[in-house]
Amino acid sequence: MSLRTNKTYRISINNDEWVTPEETFLDSGSEHSDIERPISGSIFRFFLALFAISAVTLAVFLFKTAIIEHKIFSKLAFQNKSANFPLPPPRGMIIDRNGQSLVKNIAIFNLLAIARELKESEENLDSHIAKIAAILDQSEEFLNVFIQEQMKLNSTFFVQFDLTKEQALAVKYLNLPGFYVVPDTKREYISGQKISQIIGYTGKVSKEDLEDDYYYTTDTVGRLGIESQYEKILRGDHGNIFFSRENAEYVTRDSRPGNTIVLNVDRDLQIKFHDEIFAVLRESGLARAAGIIQDPRDGAILSLVSFPSFDNNIFSSTISEREYKNLFENKAKPLFNRVISGLYNPGSTIKPFIGMTALQEKVVSPEDTINDCISLTVPNPFDLANPYIFRNWRSEFGPFNLKRAIANSCNIYFFTVGGGHNNVKGLGAEKIAEYLKLALADATLGVDLPGEVNGFIPTPEWKLKEKGEPWYLGDTYNISIGQGDLLLTPLWLNGYVSAIANDGIIYKPRVAQKIVKNDGETPELFNPEPVGSLPFSKEIIDEMKIAMRETVISGTAQILNDLPVKVGAKTGTAEVIKGQTINSLFTVFAPYDNPQISMTILIEGSALNQGLAIRAANSVLKWYFDNDR
Repeated sequence: MSLRTNKTYRISINNDEWVTPEETFLDSGSEHSDIERPISGSIFRFFLALFAISAVTLAVFLFKTAIIEHKIFSKLAFQNKSANFPLPPPRGMIIDRNGQSLVKNIAIFNLLAIARELKESEENLDSHIAKIAAILDQSEEFLNVFIQEQMKLNSTFFVQFDLTKEQALAVKYLNLPGFYVVPDTKREYISGQKISQIIGYTGKVSKEDLEDDYYYTTDTVGRLGIESQYEKILRGDHGNIFFSRENAEYVTRDSRPGNTIVLNVDRDLQIKFHDEIFAVLRESGLARAAGIIQDPRDGAILSLVSFPSFDNNIFSSTISEREYKNLFENKAKPLFNRVISGLYNPGSTIKPFIGMTALQEKVVSPEDTINDCISLTVPNPFDLANPYIFRNWRSEFGPFNLKRAIANSCNIYFFTVGGGHNNVKGLGAEKIAEYLKLALADATLGVDLPGEVNGFIPTPEWKLKEKGEPWYLGDTYNISIGQGDLLLTPLWLNGYVSAIANDGIIYKPRVAQKIVKNDGETPELFNPEPVGSLPFSKEIIDEMKIAMRETVISGTAQILNDLPVKVGAKTGTAEVIKGQTINSLFTVFAPYDNPQISMTILIEGSALNQGLAIRAANSVLKWYFDNDR
């Protein structure tokens, strides 16, 4: 029996409420429940906690901003409604070893203009400029053009520096919008020209200076000397001036002055040293010289002069065209420090060094002698009938040992021990160069002044490479007496003589003694710093001291016999242009038994003015020891 039905089975796609068999079978296999569930309570707790944390954070921020940091945001708000002008700090003081000031900071007033405020009062600007011009005693037309141009280029600019007291009061009384009298300081140098090569000067910042984030266009920066060398110590920290937009007033944040630098320089000795050298220059019609005095016990620079000098006070105000040319286009180079940057033939002042080298290498002993000090003849390999003749600067008879050769500056003796002659082999150019290099003659000693240069020591290899010529015996003779291509600084000459005085130590030359900080911290001291030593035994150095003492007793420096103390010395002349120009040199240490100072003077002059250096040195030494300093 079979079942029959008249209804056909269909799946409808139009009835959303219809549950088809296929859906039933699919739901039965699903992992999701078909029963609805409530939202978890942890969700509500999370959002409640998040809201509470946000509310607390906002409350803390508002409290911090409104209460704790109120002053900070108040200042920021003030700056937003004002113009901010950096206030240059007063530079630190520079004083000598005895506490005497070498510089001053003079309080001045400058007239500053705020471009935005001038533009806001533009309808009355011409009238305001006319009043300012009358106070400053300037052309109204010129001042108007200047201010209009500056308004286009700068937000703030100076109208005039260094107002008189009357001008400052008159401008302030007018109370014109955009014009402000602001305080500043001006550097003044005490005994400026007599100490300018040590102190240097300050000048307006350059584009290169402005690459340092510290500087603003209104700043000054140290140029030359101590002002440059210790710029970061002396410059201090900026303050600020805030100019309000609401009224013609300003609020200042004080700057902090730079730290103080105490020098090893003795101001009184510096002035005496300058004046004595200047006196012999003036009397002889000369203009160029260099001089340095040090303490041989530690290398401290007590005095340093270079001529022609310059007045560093002229840089504290607007420099004239004539002054600019005299400083920067002058062939005599007054800004050039001849002590540390000048290279000269040392002349006979190198003979003590050559003598010690000869003893150290056992070329001669202190007792060995040559027959006389007249001339020395060397065969000419190219023309046997015309030998080379090297003469002494004056004819002297009798035997010469080292002591007499130093005392009387015998060229023939040093030709012999330097280049050799007859049965004396001589040092030779290479050995002389070796010893000079060991004593740092071709290096910088590290003086704390900008501009020190290396000395130059010629060698046979150098001459062949640079000049394409072989080295001759005459070249060795020349460097043995400080002539030829041997070039040294007066700084090194005094350094090696100081080392003779102190038994062999070459100290770093130091101008600054210590830094005294304004915050009360312990001063930063510059301790003595050995940088090398003479390559000779103490016994050999002692022999040279005896020879240099003999220079005063019976030799070329007898003028010093009248001094209150015993001294050791060496005179020197260096021929610059044969038969025409001779430089006068002199180096000395004193007292002989317990050296406290060493001095070297070089005067660029003529053959008619030999001995100028020793005259100046004698006057300084007599003053120094008569005053029992």
